[in-house]
Amino acid sequence: MLTRQERLVESRTPGTLRRTSLRFVGLVARLSGAFERLSPRARNFLAYGLALAIVFVVAYGISLGQVLGALRRANLYLFLPARILSFLCFFFGETLLYSRLFSYFNAPISYSEMLPANAAQYFLQVVNAAVAGGALVAFIHRRKKVPWLAAGCTMIFQTLIDFQLMAWMALFGTVLVPSFPYKVAWYYPAMVIVVLWAFAGFWRLGPTRWRLLRWFYERPSWDSFRKARLRHYLTLGAIRAPIFLVQGVSFYLQMVAFNIHVPLAQVLAATPSIMILTALPIVPVGLGADQAVMVHGFRGYGSKADLLAMSLASNAMGIVFRLLLGLTSAGTFAKELAEQANKGPYTGEVELDRGDANWLYATEVNRKEE
Repeated sequence: MLTRQERLVESRTPGTLRRTSLRFVGLVARLSGAFERLSPRARNFLAYGLALAIVFVVAYGISLGQVLGALRRANLYLFLPARILSFLCFFFGETLLYSRLFSYFNAPISYSEMLPANAAQYFLQVVNAAVAGGALVAFIHRRKKVPWLAAGCTMIFQTLIDFQLMAWMALFGTVLVPSFPYKVAWYYPAMVIVVLWAFAGFWRLGPTRWRLLRWFYERPSWDSFRKARLRHYLTLGAIRAPIFLVQGVSFYLQMVAFNIHVPLAQVLAATPSIMILTALPIVPVGLGADQAVMVHGFRGYGSKADLLAMSLASNAMGIVFRLLLGLTSAGTFAKELAEQANKGPYTGEVELDRGDANWLYATEVNRKEE
């Protein structure tokens, strides 16, 4: 029996393309359904398995002795402070960022309130990656009684600001540093900036005459986009930008510590590409993705063994820092957030406005039809 997505594809595509599309859509739907039925522990196991598989593929042709030799030659007195600086800047900077973000659009929340929640999120990124992404949303819902969808859309708002900053950095990189890794034409990041500002303008112009767009605009869960003013964009961007810059400087110092000599300007220009590729949610804390990006993106500046050793050491330090957070009260708090996030927004205990409730009901009906 065909699923709803398969019937839609069949009605719109002819011949061989239709049959191929049907197989692909069916495969994706079945894999997605199978993944959703897995326990969080099983999902975590698969995520780490995929990450290790990527590491083994990237490390092909590099012996363990070469990696250990690179670690022995590394300047740990430079590497460790650089990695610690990067982690602390990210952790405390994001705590400030999220406290401002949710205070602007959902409910007032202080820095001290946000600190344990962010620590729990960082800890969950290692021990339960399947729910780490929803940890802050679960916290805001539980502590401030903000609906799940509203809190989730606020996180999306910040994500779009992050993409704007990374697009600006990539644009400057393509113009000012023509030889930087992951070279792209200048108009690609420029197009991203234009699209994101057009999307922001959509919310400032108000509802349109088009029924579908008006319905989309009026969803209560998008309240953060409607409330946003220029000062919100500038303030949140001003908090996030130094975090990105410190991350770029940290990349540079870590490379120097492992005898990988890349000009600072090139590292800063490549930082957005590195962060986007290593932040993909399919692997925990960038493991696997980090190795692929570093080894293939900077292979012209150092040996593969040095690049692999540096990225593995950086990942290992990040995991250790996150596990150390679990030894504090963040570990207990993370367990509570994980239980709350696993319940999800379909438990009936979350108060939704009528528009969002209708949307969720329609989604459930479609899923049952399939």
